[in-house]
Amino acid sequence: INFNCFTDSLIAQLAMESVLEKKTGRVFGPPGSKKLIYFIDDLNMPLVDKYGTQQPIALLRQGFDYAAWYDRVKLTLKEVQNTQFLSCMNPTT
Repeated sequence: INFNCFTDSLIAQLAMESVLEKKTGRVFGPPGSKKLIYFIDDLNMPLVDKYGTQQPIALLRQGFDYAAWYDRVKLTLKEVQNTQFLSCMNPTT
């Protein structure tokens, strides 16, 4: 997943959910019994909003801390299993 200055949390969430399938109830994960590694490129690129946060990074933190994020339509929690995150950052200029 490539982050840039136009990436917001909706775009990041849609990209991460596009490869997941529903397992049981509110549990989602990669197809079959596979494991999924998200590679996030240019982690430091999203714009800082007026609250001093970067929305895609806040979404990733929610995934790290709770292994879940909220469905934007139903407003229910989606638990995500069998995933790992790997990222890289651009040097600041």
